[in-house]
Amino acid sequence: MQTKISQALLDKTPSPDKGQTIQFADTELRGFYLIITPTKRSFYVQSLVNGKQVRAKFGDAPAMNAKDARAKARQILVEMRDGTNPNEERRKAKAKGITLREALNLHLSAKSLSAKTKHNYTYNMEQYLPDWLDKPLAEIGADRTGVRLRHGKITKQHGATTADSCYRVLRALYNRGLREHPALPSNPTNNVDYHGLKRRKVDANSEKLKAWGEAVLKLNPIRRDMHLFIILTGMRRTSAIEARIDQVLPGALHVPKPKGGSARAFDLPLSEPLQALINHRIEQNAIYFRKTPWLFPSESKSGHVAEVQQWELGDLTGHALRHTYATLAQESGVPLAELKFLLNHATNNVTMGYLNPSLDYLRSLQEKASAKILDTLGLEYTGTWPLTLKE
Repeated sequence: MQTKISQALLDKTPSPDKGQTIQFADTELRGFYLIITPTKRSFYVQSLVNGKQVRAKFGDAPAMNAKDARAKARQILVEMRDGTNPNEERRKAKAKGITLREALNLHLSAKSLSAKTKHNYTYNMEQYLPDWLDKPLAEIGADRTGVRLRHGKITKQHGATTADSCYRVLRALYNRGLREHPALPSNPTNNVDYHGLKRRKVDANSEKLKAWGEAVLKLNPIRRDMHLFIILTGMRRTSAIEARIDQVLPGALHVPKPKGGSARAFDLPLSEPLQALINHRIEQNAIYFRKTPWLFPSESKSGHVAEVQQWELGDLTGHALRHTYATLAQESGVPLAELKFLLNHATNNVTMGYLNPSLDYLRSLQEKASAKILDTLGLEYTGTWPLTLKE
């Protein structure tokens, strides 16, 4: 509808029915529009920008009256005819305003992450880059040299591992902001030379593992079973100590929140020795820790074992046992692809994404892994728990 856009038109035009709009094109200023919906009265401009038709909203009534809207529209239309796209300018302005803290919140709210991972992201930013949290990403991205030098400073003060870990978080957060606002400068962490720290190598020769097997049987029964559970499953520390009785399924243990959060939940297949271990723990827990929900209970504040370090076992505790499991499982004949599923590692290529082995098949491989691990530890499973030393 073509008419002069006036304050009277703005005030007196009734709102349309739900789902409908009324559009007025100004007869005196070409490219100036008023669009009325059931809930809003908004001002728009439309013109060619570098050969392409562009429409942009620039205000709402009653915050802006018709007279001011006309003056603003005239100014924007002149800029559009000179090649300025107001939509792009608005996006750039918004991109300049997003801070590192806002990118952190975006990342944490948009992904299904475990509480531990969320804490790690927040801790790295608050501990090592607190003065950057409220700085716009555009400023951080524009100072590529400053970003590189800050990595070196953190390395000097806190070590190479800390610096690399902190900057991996920064890289992820900046990328999240970049997806929201493509007008931001490219990720400045690309200008950082990471230390390229090598993955920890676990020294676990046969003699050391046999000594470990003998030592583990002498521990408190709950801690004995916890360490054996970890080495027989390759479970991460947190998932192991937080295992619950109600997560035990026929032939499997459901792991609802592994590393990566609930989106990575999986069912861990249980070999016969593992099933015997769990059944034994449930029976014993009912006697000594009545009504405990935990598989490995303790008198700690959380109600379950909280610390996995054990001086009697030397450096073969926690994640070192996951390394050991992976090595011995592969030596037992578990194929690398299936080992990824047993360890709940991410599938990082198209072929792995196609695979979906059955729980029964994985359980047969878990049996082979358990047999190899127990033999290497010098331990014997005779059909009942606990284990005994091989003669």
